[in-house]
Amino acid sequence: MRIHPGGNRMKWIVSIKHIRMTRELGLFCAIVLLTVLFSFLFPVSFPTFDNFSAILRNLALDAVMAAGMLILMVSGLFDLSVGGMFSMVGVVTGWLMKNGGVPVPLAILAGLAVAALGGFINGFVVARVRVNALITTLGTMQIFRGIAVLVGGPGITFLPESFSGLGQAKWLGLQSSVWLMFAVIALFHFLLRKTRFFRQYYYIGGNEKAATLSGIPVARMQIFAFMISGVLAGLAGMAFSARIATSVSVAGDGAELRIITAVILGGASLKGGKGSILGALVGVVFIAMINNLMIIAKISSYWQSIVIGIVLVLAVSMDYFLEKK
Repeated sequence: MRIHPGGNRMKWIVSIKHIRMTRELGLFCAIVLLTVLFSFLFPVSFPTFDNFSAILRNLALDAVMAAGMLILMVSGLFDLSVGGMFSMVGVVTGWLMKNGGVPVPLAILAGLAVAALGGFINGFVVARVRVNALITTLGTMQIFRGIAVLVGGPGITFLPESFSGLGQAKWLGLQSSVWLMFAVIALFHFLLRKTRFFRQYYYIGGNEKAATLSGIPVARMQIFAFMISGVLAGLAGMAFSARIATSVSVAGDGAELRIITAVILGGASLKGGKGSILGALVGVVFIAMINNLMIIAKISSYWQSIVIGIVLVLAVSMDYFLEKK
């Protein structure tokens, strides 16, 4: 049998075209172009080590939350309560240390337990009671925000140095929150790509009924996904409180839409069944770049919210368009 000499070349060309069409690569190219463009427009303030360090530090905790959101969206769900969880866990942990006299390690464990409980409640209501995820997490978002304000008031300041030291510590010039991001991204990238348990989330998102018939414990896995999302949001909230040595009651307000926008931009779908941790990370970097560029350009903070909203609508529209194609 004779093999056509151009066969391998043709496969290579098709492969390259497929790579070029991926949203992750397109988004990465957009980030590079924005970096080059604004380096020319703002040569003094944008392309500096301090500015890039600030971008990395600010996006780190969003990336931690995006990892949990990605797992949910792969399974066909999402969580609007992550911003409220971020605030609530940070405040509860701070209150336990400052007003409750609880040792720092125990307060951190208690905060993570609160986050896991909140995620379990979300998952149980969605997976067992069968209430829509939008309604469920919209309601718990308000509950978590209310608890944060009731417990923390305007904020809890002067947290113990042993706690704030964890958030302000640096290694190789990078703050601890950045290393936390690297650890979370690496862990869940490995779990989603290499482990059978986490790969099942793609099957659930692709066809929940077929996944159930094939023996996958869909409800339990959905509850667990919400718990992961809750714990990661709570962990990010504690890391933020440690970094500024203050628990802010409204620190996470608006984070949910920012995170969902980033994850969809990175290749996930509201219908479930696709997405990657690295894609979510690229989406977070893009949103952080946009915010940073608007700050440097001295654009009003009100416009920043408008721009994120526009990006979300465009991302969802693109998702549906690509699904049809």
